[in-house]
Order: sequence, then C-alpha cells, then structure tokens
Amino acid sequence: MKRFVVLVALSLIICWAVPACSRPNPKEPANAYLDAWKQGRYQDMYELLSLESQSSINQQDFVNRYTNIFSAIKLDKLEITTEEIIIEDDKAYLPFKAEFRTNTVGTFEYEYTLPLVLEDKQWKIAWSPSLIFPIMHEGDKVRITQHSAKRGVITDREGNPLATDGPAYTVGAKPSAIPDIDGFVKALAPLIEMDESAIRDILDQKWVKDNPDLFVPIKNLPFNISEDYKNKLLNVKGVMLSSKSHTTRQYPMEQAFAHVTGYVQQINQDELKEKSPEGYEAEDLIGRQGIEAALEEKLRGRRGYTLYIEDEEGKQKNIIAKVEPQDGNDVMLTIDPDLQKTAYKALKGHKGSVVALNPATGEVLALVSQPSFDPNIFPVGVSPSSWKAISQDPNHPLINRCIQSLYPPGSVFKPFTAAMALELGVITPQTVVPEAQKEEWVPSPNWTAPPIRRVPHPPGEVNLRNAIVWSDNIFFAWTGLKIGHKDFEAFADRYGLGKSLSFILPVKSSQVKNDATQWSDALLANTSYGQGEMLVTPLQMAAMYTAFYNGGDMMLPQLIKEIRTASGQTVESLQPKPWLEDVIPQQQVETLLPMLVDTVEDPTGTAHKVKIPGLTIAGKTGTAQVGDKTEEIAWFIGFTLNTERPLLVCVALEVPAGEGDIKLDIARRMFAEYYR
Repeated sequence: MKRFVVLVALSLIICWAVPACSRPNPKEPANAYLDAWKQGRYQDMYELLSLESQSSINQQDFVNRYTNIFSAIKLDKLEITTEEIIIEDDKAYLPFKAEFRTNTVGTFEYEYTLPLVLEDKQWKIAWSPSLIFPIMHEGDKVRITQHSAKRGVITDREGNPLATDGPAYTVGAKPSAIPDIDGFVKALAPLIEMDESAIRDILDQKWVKDNPDLFVPIKNLPFNISEDYKNKLLNVKGVMLSSKSHTTRQYPMEQAFAHVTGYVQQINQDELKEKSPEGYEAEDLIGRQGIEAALEEKLRGRRGYTLYIEDEEGKQKNIIAKVEPQDGNDVMLTIDPDLQKTAYKALKGHKGSVVALNPATGEVLALVSQPSFDPNIFPVGVSPSSWKAISQDPNHPLINRCIQSLYPPGSVFKPFTAAMALELGVITPQTVVPEAQKEEWVPSPNWTAPPIRRVPHPPGEVNLRNAIVWSDNIFFAWTGLKIGHKDFEAFADRYGLGKSLSFILPVKSSQVKNDATQWSDALLANTSYGQGEMLVTPLQMAAMYTAFYNGGDMMLPQLIKEIRTASGQTVESLQPKPWLEDVIPQQQVETLLPMLVDTVEDPTGTAHKVKIPGLTIAGKTGTAQVGDKTEEIAWFIGFTLNTERPLLVCVALEVPAGEGDIKLDIARRMFAEYYR
C-alpha cells in the first residue's frame, strides 16, 4: 500500500512540474505555418488557423490574398529566421524575421510576432492581416505600382538617333462613331490582317460596351506607315488613328542601318519563362538582331516599383519597399552616317556587302548588307504578309552578309600568299614565273585536277609586282606549291584564318579548308590564289588588310564608340587595339604596299578604275567562282594612305559570272564621297 501511495504522489509531482505532458508543443504548428508560407502552400497555412481567425476570412479569400500579393511582387524566395518561442498559459508567441527576395522591389525584411492560441488541446495560429506585413491593419490592402523605364538610344558617331523609343500608330475606333459594326469589321480586317472574330472580340468587351465614346485600340502599326495606307484605313467609316496611346521602338533610318541596329520584338512565352526573374514581363520588347540583341542587357530599361499599403479610403498609407526605374544605357556607334548612306545607295539593287573601316583604329565606319529590310515592322508585331515576304525571299534580306556570309576570297588573298613566300625566301620581288605566260598551266604530268588558268593581262614578264597588279593566278599557284601545305597552313593560321574574330556582332568563323579534307597539290595551288575550300567573311577580310596599313598589325574591328548611362556618365569608350600583332613583318609590308598602290595607279592594274586624282589608294581586286561557276563573288579591298582620315573599303558582291566590275564603281563612290 505504501508503495502505491508513493507512485501516485510521484506521478502528480511530475505532471505538476512538467505541464507539457498534458499539452502539445506550439513550436510544431508555428514551424509548419512558416514552412508552408516559404513554400507558397497557402491552403496548408489556412488549415493551421484558429477557429476565430477562420471565421474572419474564408479559405478561398485567404489563399487568393496571399497568392495575389506575392505573385504581384514576384516573390523569388522567402527566408525566415525564428527566435525562442514564448508560452504564456493558453497563448504563445514566436518572434521571427522574414526576408523577402523579389523580382520587383528587390529585397526587404520585416520583424514579426506569430501569435498562437490553445484550442481544443491544439495550438492554432491567431491570424490577422499584420501577418502579411506587420504594418497592415484590418481593411488595408497591399498595392504595387509600376514605373516605366526607357530603352537606351542607339546613335551614329555624330549622335543621330538610329534606334529610339517613340510613338506608334494605333488603329482603333469609338464604337459610338461606327455606323455599321458588320461593315466596319469586314472592311478593316483585311487592311490590318486580323481575323474578323478577333476585332469583334475587342469591340464586345464589357468596358467597351459600357464606354462607347472611348477610343478602343485594335492594332498597333509602325510609325512610318505610308500616307496611302493611312488614307485606306481612314476611309473605313469609324476608324481612328492615334499616335498617343502606344510607345514602341523606332528606327528612323529604316533599311539603311537595319543590319547594324537589328530590331526588337515582343518577348515570347519560352523566353518569358527563362527571363521573368530578370524583370521581363509579357509585353516587353527584347533585342532580336544586331546591336539591339548584342547589347540587350545594356540597352534595356529596368522598371521601377512601389509596394505600399492602401487604407480603406484608397489612400497610400505606408511604403513597404520601392525601386526606382532605371533607363537603359545609350550606345553611340562608330558608324559614319554619310558613308553608311553612300554605301547603302551604292549597293541598292545588288546582292552583297560593303564594309568600311578606319584602318588605323579598327573603327567600323560603314556596315551595309543588301538586300535589306525595314526593322520598324517588328516591334509592333510583324504582319503575316510582311513576314512571308521576308522569310520566303530567296535573297535572304535578314542575313547580314558582312559577318554571316562566308565567301572564297579569290585574288584578294594573293598578297598574303606573297607575304608568306617572301618571309620564307621562296620568292623575291624579282622572281619571274615563266609558266605565267601561258593561258593555262598543268603543274605536273600526274596532275588530275583542271589546269590553272591565268587572268588575261598585258604582255610582259610576270614577276611579283606584275602578278599582283595584273592578278595572275598561275604565279600564285606556282608560289603556293613552293611554300608547301604545312607552311601555308601555319601562315594562314597566323593571319587569322580559322580563328574567331571577336566582334560585338556574331561573325562566322573562317577556314583554310574543310577539316575532313586532306591536302593535295591541286587544293594547295587553288587555295594559294583564294579558291579551293578557303572561306572568309567580308569583315574579317577587311580586318586582315589593315595589316598592310599598320606595318603588320591587324586591327580589331570595333563598332561601339561609347556607352553612356541615361544621366550621361560614360561607362565604356572605344580603345583601339590590335586583333593580331606582327602577322606580317615590316619588310614584307614595305615590299607589297607599293604593289597594291600600283594596282590602282597603273592603267593596266585590275583596280585602276578606282583611281581618284589627289588620293593615293592601295587596293586589290578579286573574283571567286562559286557553285556551278555561273555566279561569282566580286571583291575589292582598298585603303587610302591618308594619315589624318584613312579609309579602308571592302566590297563583296554576289553577281552573275563576268558582271563583277560594278564593285569598282561602288568602291570609287565610297572614296569620292568620303573625301569630297
């Protein structure tokens, strides 16, 4: 009996001393509530609320409220740090700190106290709006407003805008002014290339029916639509045109700078999923091509946001967090506007490209590809007919031929073969190749490839000078075979063939030959005068020629002159630098440069048509056969020896065989306009 009494007494003492044996631990539901909040499981949070709290807000309203607030601020991550829980009879309090990392207002934090009550032997959350944000009270709402930011302006070197934000035309109507809805829809739909049902859906919206005197936007159009097209639209009874309701990207120079600026387009769903954390939203424009794409991160503006509490009267009460809008950086290009326009006009009607550089600094003064396109059609949403015309054009106007077209360089590569041979001692300037007197040459009795054919030229011995001035294929095929394929390939690598050219826009990689092809005498002979399997872009070929101006250094082509913040602070400016140094020894440059001058100056030179009195121009022509030999690539690369304002021009045209002389007219026009 004594033992029984002792056991009962001991049990009573333990239960009195340790109340936890009769009630649960409040830390568990508190942690469960906070974990559910961190993971966005708002329904699970609601199930942990007290009966009194649940009576103040139903489950759907609770879930919607949390969902709407934290999706609106684009909550990326919620970090919660808890302290020691405080228990007072049937109540408990858990102090904690919440850090909100958002993709709108950045990161902010608040200190909270999570109250719990003991209800039917279970701890429950005593919820109130202050558990959303501590400064909230009953009746308050959370609001977030957006502050727009401008995309940076792209200008030429003189500050003229090439890409800027500006108004678009919006086709719309006041429903009260439409005399006949059916007639309106039928007449307008084909003009703006929209389905009739889509137009009806816009006009059938509730807010439209409730406000028939308001302007209803239907479709945005480029700012540069023609007067004829405007008149056709306005002839539809009820149509109105507004230039105040929508801002878009404008390209004032239209086709002339299209491949340089590129264009922007509305972000697509796949991109939005990937870039939403970076602040992109569904209606945003994103760079698709050219500088717009290459410098997207620098050009794009960052929206600002204000997250605040609104009281029951709809007035702003407290600001929770705020991020100021940030306009994009402005980009000044190296492009000379007059030279760019000259090149664009000179190329009109042709298929090809013109690259103009300052050979001393590498600055790109003109970068023109034809055929071109109007970039203004993309920001507002390219119409089906426009996209069909561009995408199905066999001349591929979207391709920037300056950097994306790989061509055999033909005879414009011959000076580099000469530089190799001179450096190796395979030839001297006095070397004469008697075989070059023949119309065609077969290098050996076991030669199985077609014979090497020479370019017609005047009578006379074919030494190095005449071989360059007259562009003799046989001389350079003979020279290439003397060099040998191992040395030839090593020198080609030194000259940048097969190396990637670092440029702000993507440049296709050049090659000496296909990787799978084995060297043969026939391939080496043809490659030595720029045929075979050698391929290079016009921009790289232009960069290679800067070596003859700079005593052996090839300058890196650069298109960006300066980048500034919206407030005018310079964050980046052009620093001329070599792409490849000492690729051609000074001695060889001094030997070859007068020969390139003679190619223009000598009446028998292949580039004599480019000669301009008062200017000293060094240059080289090239004609490269492609495909079935019915077409060819017509090249000219030349540069002035003017030390104050030097100009290098590279013309590369895709022309029918035998019609390449237009390259010289284009080049001459470029030099004449620049130095007029």
